[in-house]
Amino acid sequence: MKDLCLTITLPSLQLTIPEDELDIQHLEKFVFNLTKIIGQHILTSILQFLDNRLRKERQRGKLSNCGKRSKYLLTLLGNITYQKHLYQDRNGQYRCLLDEKLGLKPNQRMSTHYQKVTGLFSFLAGSYRNAQRFLELCYGDSVSFEAIRQQVQLQGTQIQQQEECAFDQNLAEALKPTITSTPVKSEPLYIELDGTMIHLQKQPKKKAELKLAIIHRGKEKRYLAGNSDAKKLKDKLAYAGLGPADEFMAQVSLLAEEKFQVYDHNLILVGGDGATWIKEGARDYFPRSIYQLCPFHLKRKLTQHLSYNRKTKSQVSLLLQEGNISEALLLLEEEKGKNSQKKDELNDLMTYLANNYDGINAVDRLKEEGLPVDTMGAIEGNIDKILANRFKKRGMSWSLSGALNLAKVGQLIINDDWDNFWPTEPEVFPKQIEPQEEYHLPKEDKYDRKYSLPVLVGPHQDRAWVKQLKELISIH
Repeated sequence: MKDLCLTITLPSLQLTIPEDELDIQHLEKFVFNLTKIIGQHILTSILQFLDNRLRKERQRGKLSNCGKRSKYLLTLLGNITYQKHLYQDRNGQYRCLLDEKLGLKPNQRMSTHYQKVTGLFSFLAGSYRNAQRFLELCYGDSVSFEAIRQQVQLQGTQIQQQEECAFDQNLAEALKPTITSTPVKSEPLYIELDGTMIHLQKQPKKKAELKLAIIHRGKEKRYLAGNSDAKKLKDKLAYAGLGPADEFMAQVSLLAEEKFQVYDHNLILVGGDGATWIKEGARDYFPRSIYQLCPFHLKRKLTQHLSYNRKTKSQVSLLLQEGNISEALLLLEEEKGKNSQKKDELNDLMTYLANNYDGINAVDRLKEEGLPVDTMGAIEGNIDKILANRFKKRGMSWSLSGALNLAKVGQLIINDDWDNFWPTEPEVFPKQIEPQEEYHLPKEDKYDRKYSLPVLVGPHQDRAWVKQLKELISIH
């Protein structure tokens, strides 16, 4: 099929606007609705033209015309309805050439661009109902919030399928026998992990941990120009999951190897809040890594257990900063003897410090050795921005599949991969042409009237006698 070349002439419009509505709000809304109506008309006309052209250029004898069918489609311009031809091949299979040309799936009721905006608003708006309101404000109308939710489930399922295929390929590549080589990259690589509990609905368990990993190369200036000291994570990549901890860590390791060649680095830092699954995952999947206990979680732990005694809290915090962890534990032991009522809480704090002994101030020790490492602790802010703000609002509860699908959509949005998930299309720039001079017959002339023949728009367009009739009256 050759390039489609159309000339669209828009009629002149005469508008009457009441004086009491002559303000920017009414004018803006009026023009917006008018452009939508014109756009719907243009889009429908192009689709009808394209369908007729495909009908004429189809392979004769291989596809039989089964007549027209109505098609409903929700687009950024609003709802449109158009007619399309249905065909049957020699094997009895039904085909629609227009849908195939446009890349529309069977029974697709929403355009690709509308699906894309729907997924974006579903994650950023805070709820599916808010996403519906955002669509109504931006485009004048919207589908129901339940239709939006179902669309996100489809998108999340597709993302997971793509990830599974990529993981299978990476795993097959990793299992190939290779010659063991020493790490060659001296630049540090950072892997920070955490999780947040979400409420479940209609599940034996009331809660589940939604996990998040961020992989980055340290920090860099946020603004290249100016004197601002603001920084951002360099080459940040986020990954969300809801499965078992061991499976999640395995997927993170495959992703880190695919995107960052993690095993070529001689300095890998893994940050966490002290959870067992993070430390064990770092040991199993990143054996050469150095574990760093998140400073935010350490400070919060001290506040939770020593808030009743500010002096002891300050002393323990100072000892930990200096690296005197053994003395901090002895001080807590003395405090436990003085406050028997706080015995259980202090035992919990002492166990936490003992289990994370190697991870306390790990980055500071590396800096003292002269290694170019950055501070860690960005995971908590990312947990809030990526997961907590969307999944932990009051009254929210989730199914396992519903939470994971939405998390996968958010993962692509945060990683700036949302546009790459959708098929790319070349931009079409319309060319403005000067309208041809027109001549109108006098109104009283009988030839100024419009006449039509039903046969010219009926189902017999490919008949020979209809074509001859068109030639006689010069209709093309």
